[in-house]
Amino acid sequence: EVIYTGWLKGYGQLMIVDHGGGFYTLFAHLSKILKGKKEHVEKGAEIALVGDTGIEESSGLYFEIRERGIPRDPSGWFASR
Repeated sequence: EVIYTGWLKGYGQLMIVDHGGGFYTLFAHLSKILKGKKEHVEKGAEIALVGDTGIEESSGLYFEIRERGIPRDPSGWFASR
């Protein structure tokens, strides 16, 4: 479920998704947010478009996983296929 969308200093346009169990993902520097607050997000759904908002000088995506407010290394979440 989307719990936040909006502008945050340094991050630009930001979206936070609550996955339950204390896990959250953050997506920042977005050019366009496609899901609204309190919307349910299905696996594989398009939720936003990458941009250059915030402190970025070129297009790119900032992605973060948090567990109960603590940032976690996302590399373990992505299995090679």
